[in-house]
Amino acid sequence: MSEQEIREGMLLAVWDEPPLDFDPDKLIRRVEQKKSRRRALVAVGVATAMIVVTSLALPGLLPRDQDGQLASNGQPPPSSAPPSVSAEKKGQRIGDKLTEKLGLRMTNFKEVYASFRGGAYAYNPNSPTTPPQRPWDPELSGFVHFTDEIGPTALRVILTKDRTVAEQICAGATTCRDVAQSDGTTVTEAQIMEGQELARSVVLRKFPSGYFAEISSFNYNPATGQGLRQAAPVPVEVLTTLVTDPDVHWE
Repeated sequence: MSEQEIREGMLLAVWDEPPLDFDPDKLIRRVEQKKSRRRALVAVGVATAMIVVTSLALPGLLPRDQDGQLASNGQPPPSSAPPSVSAEKKGQRIGDKLTEKLGLRMTNFKEVYASFRGGAYAYNPNSPTTPPQRPWDPELSGFVHFTDEIGPTALRVILTKDRTVAEQICAGATTCRDVAQSDGTTVTEAQIMEGQELARSVVLRKFPSGYFAEISSFNYNPATGQGLRQAAPVPVEVLTTLVTDPDVHWE
């Protein structure tokens, strides 16, 4: 028998035998440590699973508002501010109402329509662009166009916060008076005469917010600077009904 065979035989003989320094107490302590570590890992896994399940179920239990958003501390979500209205849309809204009301008051007028732009007292109706805004320009201005038995002309309309319009309305006026309104606004009526004919009639409504709405009728067409006629086509009484009509929302 060779040396290698003797070595392999001895290994087989002692393969299942414990080593000489085998300590049963150490083996038991090692098994207990493994058991404790396994229990701790299982406990952590169970706690993690419960947290995940709770976080998924909680949104469905909380109250929601009408838009499906989660309510916060029992308070409704803050409402968003309404979008601001552009000068073009505001002018169109005012112009449409003034056109309707003027047509009802002055039944002899034909082809009644309005044109408005922001930031200019007067403008060329054939120009596609709006002139630059100047500090003294109104917020909104335009014309209510119409044709009567004499020809085409217009009313000039201004919406502004510039107090100059209130300071100058009575300058050169033959008659000028303030008429308080029940809603807290004040209407100033002014007429400028040339001889026995009405050259200009104008009304100015002052709002508590500081806005001024002015409507004027001239003895010419203010939209073109032409069309001179003997008298202004719209009396001050009609202008007052237009500027105070509750259906015309100036602000």
